[in-house]
Order: sequence, then structure tokens, then C-alpha cells
Amino acid sequence: MSEKEKKQKDTACDCASEDCNCDETITLELEDGTSQEFLILGTIEHKKKNYVALAPMEGEEYFVYGYKEQGENLEFFSIEDDDEFDNVAKLFEKSFAEEMEESE
Repeated sequence: MSEKEKKQKDTACDCASEDCNCDETITLELEDGTSQEFLILGTIEHKKKNYVALAPMEGEEYFVYGYKEQGENLEFFSIEDDDEFDNVAKLFEKSFAEEMEESE
């Protein structure tokens, strides 16, 4: 994963909300052929595109990807445009901040 895809994770979900997806995980095959399990922190739609924030099960960072549904599978892709990435990252940060406020 590129440095651009990494964001510092300053939120830990401990909510009991029914619509929370904090206990959902996904296992991805990495470029080096290994697999790693990620916690799905959230998904958003922005300008008719879908995005996901994924956090490794251990660590203090999260990754932001675009994704497309391909039948029953998801295809993840890097966000190449810096402005698009920054806008999506800000939306996730705002969403995480709102979730933290609601849980207090």
C-alpha cells in the first residue's frame, strides 16, 4: 500500500449501534502474495463512486481505497488523483469524528 493510501487511525470503534460495521472484516491478498485481515471502518459514496476505509487488525493506521462491485466480489483500486483522495479522506475523518461524538 502506498503512503498516500495510509491515514493515521485516531478512532477506535466501541459502539453498540446496529448500523455499525466495526466488527466486519475482510481478508485481502497483498501484492507480495500474502494475505492480511482488515477491519472495515466504513464505506462512503462520493460523486457516484464508492470508497472504503480499512484498518489492519493490528496497527495505528488505516487505508482508503475505491471499490466497485463485480457480481458477488469487490474490486479495490487505489485513488490516483490527489485531490480526490484528499476529499475522500476528509469525508472519512468527518464521519469518524461524528461517530465518536455520538458514542460519548
